[in-house]
Amino acid sequence: MGSARSVIGNDYVGYWYGELAEGCKLCMRGVKTVIFITGICGLDCYYCPISRERRFIGALYADEERVSGLREILDEVVLVRAEGASITGGEPFQRYDLVVKVIRLLKEVFGVAFHIHLYTSGLGASREAVRYLDRIGLDEIRFHIVNDSLWRLVDFAAKETSMDVGIEVPAIPGEEERLWSIITKASEVGVKFVNINELEVSETNVRSILFRGFKIDGSGKAVIGSAEVAKKALQKAVERGLSIAVHFCPAFYKDFIQQRARMIRKARTCAGEGDSVTEEGCLVREGREVEPRLELCAPLFR
Repeated sequence: MGSARSVIGNDYVGYWYGELAEGCKLCMRGVKTVIFITGICGLDCYYCPISRERRFIGALYADEERVSGLREILDEVVLVRAEGASITGGEPFQRYDLVVKVIRLLKEVFGVAFHIHLYTSGLGASREAVRYLDRIGLDEIRFHIVNDSLWRLVDFAAKETSMDVGIEVPAIPGEEERLWSIITKASEVGVKFVNINELEVSETNVRSILFRGFKIDGSGKAVIGSAEVAKKALQKAVERGLSIAVHFCPAFYKDFIQQRARMIRKARTCAGEGDSVTEEGCLVREGREVEPRLELCAPLFR
């Protein structure tokens, strides 16, 4: 990419300038549990990749598994041997009550060093709600900028809380100027990092993606040109000497490599005498490959 002294990474894991967010470090190592708190959002972003089965208020997942309550979330954290968790949706502030319960429980069980970050578009959030999450131990908050009105809340979080505050947005071909304006505004406000995600393609957003004239790459997972938009923005940040950290995360790495790393850790925790673990994270038990699902593994540790 050029400026090799400042930019770290490659096309496989992505690129970053400055220090990676702590949540990203955990994600790269496969030691983070992803908690999907609800499918309700209130926005209608055409590029939202969430599957149909997750798009309702009671959708609760720990990593790839549907869970029925907090106990199973704890089971998943133990099996993955996670050092942190991310809370996402939908819009977490639409289930603020559950978010508070999850943060309190994780900190109580795994200690204050257990890192927790949360993604939000800010819909349903308030200064008081954000301040309270900081008070009970939320370590990092990432805002998805959907309109300029959110900057007031971003500014408050950056200046009035102890949390690491970041921005996380997709790289959309044709919206290069908007992406750059978000990066520069974030730098001015005092945000710690900007994460730029490759524009992801899923079964639920593919029609909207194609309708807008975008082309899909050979993997079927990302929009052609999105990675280039992100890389150019990152390079521009380097050239301008911005103090804010900027990170580009490829769709392939986000959706496949990190997931596999978690599955392998989970399978190894679950493996018994005579079992082995495949490169994809399946257990080989009595000559048969099985997924290390909670119903199989959790009873071993209760």
